[in-house]
Amino acid sequence: MSYDREEWRRPWRSEDMPASAATPAAAEPSTPPPADTGPGEPAWAQPAPESTQQLPYATRPIARYPQPPPAAWDESSAGPGSPAGSVRPPDTTGTVDAPARSGRGRSGLFSLLAGLLGAVIGTVATLALLLPRLDAEAAQGPVTAPTIEIDGDLNQVVPAVAQAVTPSVVTIDVMNGDAPVGGDGLGSGVIYRSDGYILTNHHVIRGASSLRVRLSSGDLLEGEVIGSDELNDLAVVRIDRDDLPAVNVRDTSEEPLIVGEQVVAIGSPFGLQASVTSGIISALDRQLRVDEEEAGALVIPSVIQTDAAINPGNSGGALVDARGRLVGINTAILTRTGASQGVGFAVPVEQAISSADQLIAQGFVEHPLLGVSGLDVTPEVAEEFGLEAPRGALVDSVQDGTGADDAGMRPGDIIVSIDGEPLASMSELVAEVRRRQPGETLELGVVRDGEQLTLEVTLGERPR
Repeated sequence: MSYDREEWRRPWRSEDMPASAATPAAAEPSTPPPADTGPGEPAWAQPAPESTQQLPYATRPIARYPQPPPAAWDESSAGPGSPAGSVRPPDTTGTVDAPARSGRGRSGLFSLLAGLLGAVIGTVATLALLLPRLDAEAAQGPVTAPTIEIDGDLNQVVPAVAQAVTPSVVTIDVMNGDAPVGGDGLGSGVIYRSDGYILTNHHVIRGASSLRVRLSSGDLLEGEVIGSDELNDLAVVRIDRDDLPAVNVRDTSEEPLIVGEQVVAIGSPFGLQASVTSGIISALDRQLRVDEEEAGALVIPSVIQTDAAINPGNSGGALVDARGRLVGINTAILTRTGASQGVGFAVPVEQAISSADQLIAQGFVEHPLLGVSGLDVTPEVAEEFGLEAPRGALVDSVQDGTGADDAGMRPGDIIVSIDGEPLASMSELVAEVRRRQPGETLELGVVRDGEQLTLEVTLGERPR
């Protein structure tokens, strides 16, 4: 069967995609433009998550990076340790409304004192149950944040986690050009190593002329970008300190995450430093497409979905489990309004650590390259090519000199499996390739002119 490239490309052209305005009920859904696992892959590599489908009664939600809050900081209104770009809340410390004097004032005073004493005793008892236990090794070698042991009331898990992890989360003030501190943007970061290395998002530091990192103690230090991994939206910043409380990291290969388990997000939404929200892991292995005005669309595979509130300024902050161990780096939200609506996403800790270690060691991250761009197989494509079901990836183009080219792949081939496992879409192919390393070999099941073929493709490395 001949392959009319222009005929099949037409439905997926980006200019055919509707804007994110209200869509009439009768409107036909658009199909995303071709994905590309070569240079330019991030532009169309993945469709938006299922919940981003256009609805006839509302505007289309999009996944986006929480934008830095506007510059609203006024030096005259800043309190001690107030981060730039934040609005200082009113000072209510020590103020109470005194009750009217009455004949039972003394009795009321005794009752109040007794109540306060009881509260203090209860608090001490609770803290005794939940006090974070320091690793025996913490006294020797690198400084690490404490790990939480849950011995008491589960209602106190979040306070205990917040107490343990907050010192390991920082605020990042981003400056472009000659703008003042806080004048351009704010993000968050996580102390990865006690000798000054901090994990954050690529989109937090992108385009920054200079950075300042604000510690939980209020100390403000100059930051240096060590490197960034745009495809996974990760970056490493370094400050000149060697006594920082590095976050504990969960080994998810030994203890996989479970949908429904409790998590806590810590960051600086709207510049409000050390803000804590909690929720659960809503889903795992989401394929996330992030739309951004400057960068186009970026695909991040296998992200964590959570209902813990993530807002502008939370980007780069920590998502931790109930023991205070890092499980993800907060990166994006799905929203119709630009604010949190209970659908947030975090880059999994295993990817964050892999990228961070490569950035620290060599300043860049190695990414695999298959060398094709393609389209999701729709029912129309499946019917035209005689497929039993609308599954797979229709190859639109093959990049010269890549593994796909060397293996003999052609435009018009339909990839239906990878290493013997059925392939649902181009989206899934991109995600699977991104999980591999340069030099790995894949077995791709291909349908060509109605015949089944198997191609062995060795992945190359994306140009840097």
